[in-house]
Parts: sequence; structure tokens; C-alpha cells
Amino acid sequence: MLRRIVESATAVVGARYGALGRYDEHGEIQTFVHVGVDAGTVERIGRLPRGRGLLGEVIVADGPIRLDDLGADPRSCGFPPHHPPMRTFLGVPVATGSRRYGNLYLAEKRDGRPFDDQDERLIVTLAAFAAAAIENALLVAAERERASALAELAAARERERLRQEMLTRVIGAQEAERARVARDLHDEIGQGLTSVLLGLRLVETALTGDPPNLDDAHKHSADLHELVTQALQDVRRLAFELRPTVLDDVGLVAALRRLVADVAARRGIVPELAVGGFDGQAARLAPEVETVAYRVVQEALTNALRHSRGSSVSVVVARSAGQLRVLVEDDGTGFDPAAAPATSLGLRGMRERAMLVGGSVTVTSAPGWGTAVVLEVPLA
Repeated sequence: MLRRIVESATAVVGARYGALGRYDEHGEIQTFVHVGVDAGTVERIGRLPRGRGLLGEVIVADGPIRLDDLGADPRSCGFPPHHPPMRTFLGVPVATGSRRYGNLYLAEKRDGRPFDDQDERLIVTLAAFAAAAIENALLVAAERERASALAELAAARERERLRQEMLTRVIGAQEAERARVARDLHDEIGQGLTSVLLGLRLVETALTGDPPNLDDAHKHSADLHELVTQALQDVRRLAFELRPTVLDDVGLVAALRRLVADVAARRGIVPELAVGGFDGQAARLAPEVETVAYRVVQEALTNALRHSRGSSVSVVVARSAGQLRVLVEDDGTGFDPAAAPATSLGLRGMRERAMLVGGSVTVTSAPGWGTAVVLEVPLA
């Protein structure tokens, strides 16, 4: 827009050279748009004007400055090397009301004559239009900035809403996990310890009888040994489900092997596990990625064993091309993912876990065709 203003000004008065300088609050030119001087000459001249000398005088002048011989004026500080010669000069402030945006400079009329009153009136009028155009452009830019700020504020509020929503779901998941652990402690560990107490009373009764019944005492002691052993196994299993130490100590692959072995021992179905791309220094991933991958496999295996009614399930974990890909697949009855509630089968929990590390979970299934759960996580 500034260039078009300068080009119009030179055409109106027949000037060879023209420029428009916008200055800052300190009176220094911050934008200098010029026409008439070729690119090679501009490069040889070097730095553009900064508002010194006569250009600076126009900046503080109340009205136009018109000169027949620019070099003879005492306010002129001369031209830098390689600058083309200029004699006639017309400088007009670009202002609207009390606000000044810059100055319009013209030099060297093509007919060799000085700038006259008509030239000055034309350029003053054009400068007023230029000021209005600059003001409108600044208003548009300010409105765009305001719209951008409002959009950013709306985006920030949306991010905060999503964060709060995610936090609420995370807290809900934690509470659900605590409730499950509490039920397991009550139903399994609590009942086992209650049986231990009853067994101890039977042992005590057998030993305090008259005479003591050592056979009953030995029998009840053996029963107590089995109860305590089972309770200890249940405690270890619950602790492993909450946070397998092998995941922290050795890594994802070892934790998955332990998980598969535990599933095989408790459920009777031996999941197939295939691992690729974890050799040498690539054996470990970021802790948060390993945790997410482990939990997704754990949840997908639990779903397959509880709901699929299939005869086999497989787990494939592969690291390649900067990506971790995990596949858990069964040959069960399958289901229609589109018809399943968003909260069913822990699908939302798996997807939210994946989102925490920039990944995604895809579930593919159909009635009678089994189910495949795919986790994909980009690796830095």
C-alpha cells in the first residue's frame, strides 16, 4: 500500500524519485519505501535513511517543505556515496488530525523545473489520503490482532476445559481403581485372613483340649499354611497389577512377559507374545511410554479373556521407524465398536492413556470375527 502511494505521488507531479518514511515515537524512520532508485544502486548506498538532516526537519515540521536546490539548504547533511544527485525537493507530512504517521518525499521533477504551489497542493491532498489509508490499515491490523487474541483466549479456555475434563476422568479412573483394589482386598485377602483366624482358633482348641488333640492341630496347621500361602500370592498379584516393579527395573518387554506368564497361570490360556526392535540400547523406552503400553496391553488382555470367549489371544510389540506399535488380537466372538458405549470395555481409558503420550488406540472388531486393539505411539 505504501509503495502504491509513493508511485502515485511521483506520477502526479512528474517526479523522478519518491519515498515515504514512517517514523517511530522517537522520530526515527522505521519504514522507508522508495521508488526511482534501482536495486543495484540501493545495494551500493547501503543503509537506508534514519531521519537525520533535512528528512528529520520534515518530520518535525508543521507543514510542507519545498526547495529549489536541496544541496544548498543549510539543513541538508548531504548524500552518502553512490547516491544519485537530487536538487529539487518536496516534503509533506502524512497526518490525519493530530496524529502523524510519516512523511512523503519527492525529488527531481522530470522537466527540470522546481516543484510549484500546484504540486504542493496535489501532494498535500495525496498525503491526506495516504494518512487515511494508513489509519484504516492499522485499524484493520488492530482488529485482526483483537480477533486473534479473542480466538487464542477461546482456545485457551477450551484447552483448560479439556484439561479439567481429562483431570476429572483421571481422578474417576483412580477412584475406580481404588474401589477395585478395595473389593479385591475385602473379597480375597480379607476372607483369607478371616479363615486364618478361624483356623488359629481351631488349632488353639485342639491344643488346649484335655488331652490335646495333636492330629487335629497338625491338620489345621496344614490348612493354615495353604491359606497364608494363597493370601500371600493374592497380595503379590494385587501389587503387581497396581504397579509391576519389573516395569521400572527391567522395562516393558520383561514386564509383558511376566504379565503373559501370570495370565497363563491364572486363566489357563497362554497368550502368544512377539517382540521386535528392542535390541541393545533400544531395549528401553521413556517411562511414561512404557507405562501406557503396558496398561493398554493389560486392559486389552483382560477384555479378551473376560468377554471374547475365544480360544487364543496374541500380543505383538514392535518398535521401528520412530514408532511403537502394539497389537492385541483375539479370535473371540467380537462386537460392533460403533454400537458399543464409549465407556465400555475400558476403551476410553485406553484411548486417554494413549493421548497422554501423543499416541492413539484403534479398535477393530465385528461380530464373529474377533477383536484387534492397536496402540501407536510416536517416539522422539
